[in-house]
Amino acid sequence: MKSSIGALQDLIHLDMDAIQAYGQAIKACEHENVAQKLGEFRSDHERHVRDLSEELRKLGENPDVRTDVKGFFIEKFTAITSRGTRSALTAMQGNEKLTNAKYAAAEELQDLPGSAKQIIHRNHQDEARHLEWIRNVTDQRIWQQPQPSAG
Repeated sequence: MKSSIGALQDLIHLDMDAIQAYGQAIKACEHENVAQKLGEFRSDHERHVRDLSEELRKLGENPDVRTDVKGFFIEKFTAITSRGTRSALTAMQGNEKLTNAKYAAAEELQDLPGSAKQIIHRNHQDEARHLEWIRNVTDQRIWQQPQPSAG
């Protein structure tokens, strides 16, 4: 059970890191529709933190809801590399690949309660959706398309 507590806590840190990285990417976006979608993804990560934290509380643990050293570097890397829509998407694609890999590994853990497995599975589905959307708009080279006029 100790390893499952640690795994849930690691996922909280991962999602906290993602929230910070999305904030940097949103600031860098020149395309409002992309920034809006990234904002939705950031909200998914915020829900992940809430759900995982609640699960830890049910298990008698206090969730540690903060970014860690790795998160500091992920946020700074995203800020440095995000100079417009294209670079923001490139940075977030790398971050989402990492997040997907961590959630996939967590789904393989055997000593998790069923309720935790459900949360991890649902969150992993969100992560796969995020990565697929980012890949699709990157393949479409959305940064080369004109933005809809505000009107």
